[in-house]
Amino acid sequence: MHRSFLIRWFVAAAALLFGAMAAGAEDAAPAAKDKGGAKPPAAAEKKQRSALDAMFEDDVKPVLASHCYSCHGDKKKKGDLDLARFAVGEQAAMSQELWGKVEERVNAHEMPPEGSRQLSDEERAKLLRWIRKLPRDPGADCSKIATDKTQNFYKGYVMSRRLNRGEYNNSVRDLIGVDIRPGDIFPADGSGGEGFDNNGDALFTSPILMEKYLEAADAVLTAVLHDGARLKMEARALPGGAVANGPTAQQIEAARQRILFIKPSDKLKPREAAMPIVMQFARRAFRRPVEANEIERLLSMFDRAQARGDSFEASIRLALKAVLISPHFLFLVEPEPEKEGVYRLGHYPLASRISFFLWASLPDDELLSLAEAGKLHDKDVLKQQVRRMLRDPRAKAMGESFAIQWLGLEPLGTTVKPDAKKFPQYDAALERAMREEAVYLFHDIVSGDRSLITLLDADYTFMNERLAAHYGAADVKGEAMRRVQLTDRNRGGVLGLAGVHTVTSFPLRTSPVLRGKWVLEEILGSKVPPPPPDVPSLPADDEKHAGLSFRQQLELHRKNPECASCHQRMDPLGFGLENFDAIGRWRTELAGQKIDSSGVLPSGEKFASPAELKAVLLNKKDEVIRNLSRKMLGYALGRSLNKFDQCVVDDAMKALKMNDYKAGVLVETIVLSYPFQYRFAKK
Repeated sequence: MHRSFLIRWFVAAAALLFGAMAAGAEDAAPAAKDKGGAKPPAAAEKKQRSALDAMFEDDVKPVLASHCYSCHGDKKKKGDLDLARFAVGEQAAMSQELWGKVEERVNAHEMPPEGSRQLSDEERAKLLRWIRKLPRDPGADCSKIATDKTQNFYKGYVMSRRLNRGEYNNSVRDLIGVDIRPGDIFPADGSGGEGFDNNGDALFTSPILMEKYLEAADAVLTAVLHDGARLKMEARALPGGAVANGPTAQQIEAARQRILFIKPSDKLKPREAAMPIVMQFARRAFRRPVEANEIERLLSMFDRAQARGDSFEASIRLALKAVLISPHFLFLVEPEPEKEGVYRLGHYPLASRISFFLWASLPDDELLSLAEAGKLHDKDVLKQQVRRMLRDPRAKAMGESFAIQWLGLEPLGTTVKPDAKKFPQYDAALERAMREEAVYLFHDIVSGDRSLITLLDADYTFMNERLAAHYGAADVKGEAMRRVQLTDRNRGGVLGLAGVHTVTSFPLRTSPVLRGKWVLEEILGSKVPPPPPDVPSLPADDEKHAGLSFRQQLELHRKNPECASCHQRMDPLGFGLENFDAIGRWRTELAGQKIDSSGVLPSGEKFASPAELKAVLLNKKDEVIRNLSRKMLGYALGRSLNKFDQCVVDDAMKALKMNDYKAGVLVETIVLSYPFQYRFAKK
């Protein structure tokens, strides 16, 4: 079949798909329309606001004027922050997210910065007392989602997006039963929203990608449906230079038999045999029941092949290729309802939301059956499904997709490459094991419903023989990753991952700045502004320069007043990880001097080793888990978060604190949340 014809097939199918969306072709059930706007405050609320206005005028504004306006006022707006713009307390109270960040920085003694006149205990108490008395944002209603009316800056978000590379690979694997990874030939996906590559705003479709879809579909079906010809699966290069063997001949044959579960005979005509095969394949691929007219369109491809004399298997292959290049497979679709408003997702779109959140793949038969029975709006059923799916091996995708991106490990092997001469030990096998360590650790915590605090201070990790040799661990043999108990608490948890140490280093040396920034942003959820222009750079290596050790050079660098406020937050955290070299090996000396891993935070907290740094972070566990909750919610929704989503994070934190921070509680809270189950449709 000519490629031009299949491209026309793709375009025609896309037109039908989006036409069906506009007509409300799915089972989206309408909910009450969001009227938007805040209700008039009750008398008690007015009284509370009056008191808060008085507190702001009498207690807060003098503190801000004395300590903050010089850097964050109308004349100078460091970090794009202007606190002088708030004339009255009621106006200031509307920016709750901002004051939450102010509270965080003041609480940690990070603001005012070192070298500035500090807040007295009384001033700090007044400021924090006012912030903590602020009522919840009246717009942050947990039974609402963002709409044009409730958030005037709301631009909507992409409801129909294509599968990213990982989702495509996983979906093909679960559809045909073997892991071929055809999506590795696709261009790299961008990221958006909360920093993940499943954000619809960043998942564009191009003519090149359409060509790759055709190529990938050919590869998949040629591998599995090959008219009985012997097909040798060669080892294939994967991203990062790693090499993995393809499926065995036995696995290929088993997949072939699962697809061709019925064959023509004297009593069964070829088209009659083809129909249930195509119907079952399309139902799984499209993640919903398939209409009779859709089956006929797919079987028309079978008919074309038969008419030109192709075998039964070759004709089936062409029909299934039409499935694999159909927008119904390639796109996650939440269909448009008949009128504008807030709607609850139908059972089938909800099934896909759950499966792509937890598995980055298709719903399985059990989830589709529950959708067909109309049971996925039942809270207890959803809880049972979440627990079942987290125990399934496919939940490893949360480690492969969410955890790798949250921890910033995607650059391993691409933009991050340690210098080959200085670090000849670093190779593709070690790089792959570094990634797998993070994946396996996260998957173990989630699938085992362990405390999320374990991410900070696990007393175990996962290694294979290659990584164990890198860490100096004994008695670990073979390529397979296995759980290994740790005796050195410096190593356990995400701060001990060699992959983290590598991506937060330069090719020739470690970077306390990058590592400190990583702890602040990825672990604690703080934002660090970019450095000011024209700041002199540090040496590319960690040798002595002008008789100064690297730490001394950095301490001299941070005396620049333009740099001090950020570096006093970042550098101590980074120094706490200096015992790990640029590829994550433990070291005690550098350039003939003993490693100094001590640090003092702006809050006065001190540590002298990675283990002690972890102890400091454990005291901030609620900040860490709140940030993780925000990240996971953004990943689950596939978009940027807004003020309405804050309710989900608050609910998750309450539930986590009551349940020993168990991982399953966070996932349950997200799946049961209003933003996860509802959407705003704009006409």
